[in-house]
Amino acid sequence: MTVTIDATRCIGCGMCACAAPGVFRIDGKVSAVLRPPESAEASRVSDAANGCPVNAIRIQRN
Repeated sequence: MTVTIDATRCIGCGMCACAAPGVFRIDGKVSAVLRPPESAEASRVSDAANGCPVNAIRIQRN
C-alpha cells in the first residue's frame, strides 16, 4: 500500500493523524505521511482516506 497526500488540497484538519497516528502527522499546515502503513494499519488508513474532507489522501494498493 502506497499512501500520498496532495498538499495543495490538504487543509490540515488532522483527522488522518487521529485515525492512523503512526502513519500520518500534521506538519505545519498540512498532513504528511511518516511511513508506509503496515498491513495491520490498512483499515485505519483507508478510513482516513475515505474521511478526508477534501479528498487529499490517495491510496495505491500494491
